[in-house]
Amino acid sequence: MLLIIAGAVSTHAQRIAVNNNILFDFTGALSAGVEIPCTKSTSLDVYGSIRPWKRGNITVHKHWLVQAQYRIWPCQVMNGFFFGPYVHSGEFNLGGQAVLFTLLNGLKQKRYEGWLVGGGIGCGYEYALAKHWNVGAEIGVGYTYINYKKTDCEECGTYYGYDDYHYIGISRLGLSISYVF
Repeated sequence: MLLIIAGAVSTHAQRIAVNNNILFDFTGALSAGVEIPCTKSTSLDVYGSIRPWKRGNITVHKHWLVQAQYRIWPCQVMNGFFFGPYVHSGEFNLGGQAVLFTLLNGLKQKRYEGWLVGGGIGCGYEYALAKHWNVGAEIGVGYTYINYKKTDCEECGTYYGYDDYHYIGISRLGLSISYVF
């Protein structure tokens, strides 16, 4: 992947975009991404998010996540409609809080710690605000395999064992702002 990025940087250095997913900002996570054109109608978007802190012994929301997407642009790279496959992976430690769109039942009473991997297909639209600024929105549907251990919310709570979860549905959602070099 680094060789692809290095090759794209040397041939298309004037079109590299640095972006931020505003939806991750609302969760208190740090997030950033980079998008590089591969050809006249495709690009590679690599994005990461991390939230390394917790709020106490009971409430925890820590994670790291990496997503990569190969984007196909029917008209112009980094402007207009796009679609393409993506993959994602990460680790999480969640518990002691109610989450609006939770995948794991009982998140308020239990702690879930584990990892995930998956992929799917997404589509979106980027709009050029100015010469160097874009805003965009994206949604993706795919499959995610989640492996986790479940404990009580306390740091040394009762251990309930490992389990897994097979999720099919919305697995990529973004509202982003980008600076294009």
